[in-house]
Amino acid sequence: MINPSFAQKTYTTKYANAEIKIDGHLDEAIWSELEVATNFVENYPNFGVLAERQTECMIFYGPEELYFAARVYDDTDSVSYFMSQRDRFGNADYVGLTIDTYGNKLNAFAFYVTAAGVELDALVNEERFDYSWNAVWRSRTQPTEYGWSVEMRIPYSAIRFPNADKQTWLLNFERMIRRTRVNSYWNPVDPEKYGEIAQSGNLEGVENIKPPLRLSFSPYSIGYVERNSFQGNATTSSRIATGLDVKWGLNDAFTLDMTLVPDFGQTISDNQVLNLGPFEVAFDENRPFFLEGTDLFGIGNVFYSRRIGSRPFNQRLEQQNMETTGDELLVSSPGRAPLLNGSKVSGRTKSGLGIGVFNAIEGRTASIFRDSTGREYEVETNPLTNYNVTVFSQNLANNGRVSFLNTNVMREGQARDANVSVVSSQIFSKDRNYSFSGTYKLSDIIRPTEHDFGHAFNIGMQKEQGSFRYGFRYYEESDDYNPNDLGLLFANNSRGMGANANWNQFKPKGRFLRKWANAWVGYEELYFPRLFSSFDMNWGVGGTFRNFLTAGINGGFAPLGFVSHFESRHFGVPVNYAPSFRIGGFYSSDYSKPFALDARFNTRQFAGSDQHNYNFNISPRFQFSSQFFLTYTADYTHFQKDYGYVLTQYNPNRVILLGNRNRDVVTNSLEGELIFTKRMGTNIRFRHYWQTVNYLWFGELQPDGEQVRSAYNELNENGESIHNTTFNAFTIDVTYRWVFFPGCEFQVFFKNNIFASKQANEVNYFNTFDTLFDQPQLNSLSAKVLVFIDALYLTPSRNRI
Repeated sequence: MINPSFAQKTYTTKYANAEIKIDGHLDEAIWSELEVATNFVENYPNFGVLAERQTECMIFYGPEELYFAARVYDDTDSVSYFMSQRDRFGNADYVGLTIDTYGNKLNAFAFYVTAAGVELDALVNEERFDYSWNAVWRSRTQPTEYGWSVEMRIPYSAIRFPNADKQTWLLNFERMIRRTRVNSYWNPVDPEKYGEIAQSGNLEGVENIKPPLRLSFSPYSIGYVERNSFQGNATTSSRIATGLDVKWGLNDAFTLDMTLVPDFGQTISDNQVLNLGPFEVAFDENRPFFLEGTDLFGIGNVFYSRRIGSRPFNQRLEQQNMETTGDELLVSSPGRAPLLNGSKVSGRTKSGLGIGVFNAIEGRTASIFRDSTGREYEVETNPLTNYNVTVFSQNLANNGRVSFLNTNVMREGQARDANVSVVSSQIFSKDRNYSFSGTYKLSDIIRPTEHDFGHAFNIGMQKEQGSFRYGFRYYEESDDYNPNDLGLLFANNSRGMGANANWNQFKPKGRFLRKWANAWVGYEELYFPRLFSSFDMNWGVGGTFRNFLTAGINGGFAPLGFVSHFESRHFGVPVNYAPSFRIGGFYSSDYSKPFALDARFNTRQFAGSDQHNYNFNISPRFQFSSQFFLTYTADYTHFQKDYGYVLTQYNPNRVILLGNRNRDVVTNSLEGELIFTKRMGTNIRFRHYWQTVNYLWFGELQPDGEQVRSAYNELNENGESIHNTTFNAFTIDVTYRWVFFPGCEFQVFFKNNIFASKQANEVNYFNTFDTLFDQPQLNSLSAKVLVFIDALYLTPSRNRI
């Protein structure tokens, strides 16, 4: 049956100062006195159909909090009660709500509970859900004769809303049935239209509530025991770290977050790799303070938080000092600059103006050297540094916005400073069918006697709604544009343009629930001088079958080849790569089953040569029970007759050498969850990365980008090239987490890291384990206790969470 109307719905709530026991039993009288939100409409797989398994939702508000309850109708023996960690849906059914408390159709708060009682919350920015945000609230679920039920208590201190007598909020309720993938909403969300929050219903009746005091403290203490071992020799050390996180609502719209003397030792290990390219390796941000509520700071893509608290800015001075003095001994070398504190203020006014200010201070570091007389002295490797980001973003009609962002890095002494400014806008047509965007960036590297300015610019148009969508884009980055003191840009000096087209079939038809096809084309050249870099044409098709198996194929062509202007490490001397084509595909089975499988492949062949590469990835998923889950991933990539820059000490003619080589890269990882209760569980992650590089011959790079075979081939005592390399990265991360009270937790973290490189080509992957565990390794065991203290509930009259 098709829903006869998709007009925006309205839910009218009421005030009640009722005592509700959050136990999941909807037996209090107030629940029978409220308006019921029902008649949910499917979003997936068949948009527009009234959901067969209906849901009834109710909301009322009290003096200090918002209450939500739902009756979730289903076959009692079919509900999926799979457990997971907080903020993970896992393989469970769930129900929840989103509240846009400012009615701007762009930002919202989301609260979900799975049938197993696992809580999830998120900050929503258009269609992006930030689950790193955590509020303190309570919920409980219960199995019932009609399916299951849920109750929530959401304190006003967990959300933000205007200081007004009458609130104008937007609201939507959502439900997922995992076994059938039926995703339904109270107010229909059309996949062909732009923005989930923009398609919310109205919430009326909320009046005469005031934003409460929003002030909370989260003191924590972490104890570490660390063991460094190598070839039977081990040293053990211990330490205790303490810190404090503060969250303070400055007014109804803005919140100050601070972390004082932070310690991020309990973050997951980085995915280290062997980097043979000209650019740095980018790592994911895993530190909670830098993850939560940072959507405003992402405008312009010039803020890379991993710059803060990373390797010292002038660490290269260590090597320069030893090369200059000759016989110096490096006694100690700080691997990271200490983060002394961090703070951020963010929020959005009822007029739609978003304001964000981020600040962090990095401490001074110095390496200690000992000279031939035994005298020790310091060489400063990181000056006292202040990082700052300021952003203003004004909402416009029809979900548009205009923004200004500035990043600033100030270093003590004669070290350089840096500044980047961004002006960005996105404007939508009245029907939101089309968007027009543009961004201008200006960078300034500030030295004692000069400024180095650079710019970047892009403009684009995109069709945002309908089953067929397309877009166009132009961008440029000048040869002196440099945002990398606080941003991440692999290479500047580029100009390019591209176009894309996408088709989606959003309704089931034939054997498919969904189908799609896409194509895109891109051209890039240097900004100055205007020299060709690349021209690519790509395509992909795929679909989801009625049994929830998803598969697709994709491919691409580079008919003119590719020119790297950076691989030679000498700008102005290019490296040419032949024309090529690629073909790939993927397969993904039904995740709701006890066993599921993901697989993909990709291969590229270069024209006129035997140079090629291919990749295979396979990832089986095992759901052993509702509380035990494992995923294994194996990834293999082979590069045949690959070539790239080689640095050598013996190079009397100072030619640029390229090494022609075969490379094999193997990554194995195992991730698992063992969940004891909805507030207690263990995560485990093993990862082993292995790359071996076998050099075949060396070429002298010519000015035109071609290479001539070189006589250079320096060998070691085993008759192998001294450049042959085998690199291993082996990490173990095990986390036990117990949330013993809302906002309070006890966490135990075990880490084991081995990073080893040797000048040898290891042909057999399994041989690497003969000596892997003899390499230097770091073991760390830590325990953390964090306590949540809400100032609002310190008084006797306010003692509920």
